[in-house]
Amino acid sequence: MRLIGDRRILFGSACVEAVAAVLVLLYGHLSLLAVTVLYWIDLLLLTLRTTVQQLLSQPEPDRQSTLFQRPFRLLSHKRGSIAVTDRLPGIHLRNIPVVWGAVFILVFSASTTAYVAAVDIPRELWRSPATLLLLGGGLVAAATKSWLVLRAYVASEGHEIISASAVVPRKRVLIFAVYGGLLWLVSRWTLTTLSGEGLEITRAGMTVSASVLIVSRLAYGWYAARARPEGWQSDSTSDRNDETISQGWSDSEPEKNVPVPSQSSIPDGEPRETMAPVRSSILAAGVVNAMTTGGVVDNRFGHWRQLTIRVGIAGLMIVAVFALLDGAIVVSASLAAIFFGLVGSLSTISAVHLLLALGGVEYEFYESKVVAYDRYLGRPQWSASYDGVRDVSVERGLFGSPLWLDAGTVFFDRTYNSKDGDSAQEPRSSIAFVPDPERAGELLSSHS
Repeated sequence: MRLIGDRRILFGSACVEAVAAVLVLLYGHLSLLAVTVLYWIDLLLLTLRTTVQQLLSQPEPDRQSTLFQRPFRLLSHKRGSIAVTDRLPGIHLRNIPVVWGAVFILVFSASTTAYVAAVDIPRELWRSPATLLLLGGGLVAAATKSWLVLRAYVASEGHEIISASAVVPRKRVLIFAVYGGLLWLVSRWTLTTLSGEGLEITRAGMTVSASVLIVSRLAYGWYAARARPEGWQSDSTSDRNDETISQGWSDSEPEKNVPVPSQSSIPDGEPRETMAPVRSSILAAGVVNAMTTGGVVDNRFGHWRQLTIRVGIAGLMIVAVFALLDGAIVVSASLAAIFFGLVGSLSTISAVHLLLALGGVEYEFYESKVVAYDRYLGRPQWSASYDGVRDVSVERGLFGSPLWLDAGTVFFDRTYNSKDGDSAQEPRSSIAFVPDPERAGELLSSHS
C-alpha cells in the first residue's frame, strides 16, 4: 500500500491561517493574542480528531494497564467495532482505554485556558466586533481542517496498519496541555509592551510576530501535505513528523503486527438457554467499582494508591462536617460540593465503563460451551468449554449482585489443555449479574 500526503491537509491548514490573517488585520495591537486564542481552538479540534483516529485504529495489544487505562480496563479485551457512520470505519471499544489520557488533557487544558481567558486577557479582545469571527470562524475553519485530515487518514488506510498509541502527535498535545500558561505569557507580553512602548509600537510588534507565526504554520502545513514516494520510511535517527503520524505514516515496523486475541467460535445449532446481565446491577456495579477501585466482574482491585484517593475524598466530607459544626457554612458547602462532584464523576465514569463492557452481552449456553456474545459489536467476546472449567461458585452480595439487587454472578476457574486449547488465557472467568445465577452455575458445571 502506498502511504502518501494529501492536499486536503494543506487546504485545511490554509483555512485556519486565512482566519488568522484576517484577525491580524482586525485586532491591531491585540493581534498576537487573538491568533493565540484561534490556535487553541485549532489544537482543541486536533485533540478531538486524534482521539477519533485512535478509536478507529488497530486495537492495542494486551498490556499491563496504566494509570489512564485502569478506569476502562474491562474494555481492553473487547473484540469488534461499532460503525457510527458509513463515511468512517468502525470504532473499536478496545481502544477506549488508550484515549483516556487525551480526555484528561482536554479537560485540563480547557479548564486552565478558560481561567486565563476570563481573568488575564483584556476585555477589549472579547468586546471587539471581530470576536464572532475569532470564535465562530475559527471553530468552522479548525473543524474543516480536522475533518479533512481525518478523511486523509482513512483514505491512506492508516487505520488498518497503525495502532492507537502511534497516532498521537505528542508535541502538539503537550503544547495543548500547557496552553493556559502560553496564553498567559502572550497576554502579559502584550500588556507590558503596550504600557512601556505605546500603542503604535505594540501594534507593529504584535502584527509582525503574529504574521511570522502564521507563515511558519502554513509552511509546516505544506510540509505535512507533501506526497511521499512509494515505500517511504523516515530515517531512524530523525524525529517522526506529527502530522505524518496522524495520517498513518510510521517508522515503527512492529506496529503493523498488533497481536489480536484468539477468536471465540460459536458452536453449531441454537443455544440451550440464553441469559443477559441485569442492567440495574450493571449501573450499581459502577458505583461499587468507583468506591472500591474494582472488585466486581473479576475480583480484581486497583492499586492501593487508588484507595488512598478514595480515602482523601472521604476526608473532604469529614472536614465539611466539622466546618459545618464550627459555623463555617460557606466552607462546608464548598467542600461538600467538591465531594459530591468527585463521587459523581467517578461513579459516572465507572458506570459507563461497565455499560460498555457488559451492556450488550448475552451469555449463550450451548451443548459444549458457554459463549459471551456482544449484540452491539456482533461478535463473541469469550467462550469456555464446560470440560475446561472447575470450582464453579455462585456469589450474591456487594460484588456478585451489587446493592443486593435481584441478580448474581457465577465465578469459575479455567484449566489448561481443555478442548478449546486456550481456555486458561481467556480474559473472563465470570458470568456477571444474571437474573438466575444458580441455573447458570448448573449449566456451566453440567459436564465438568
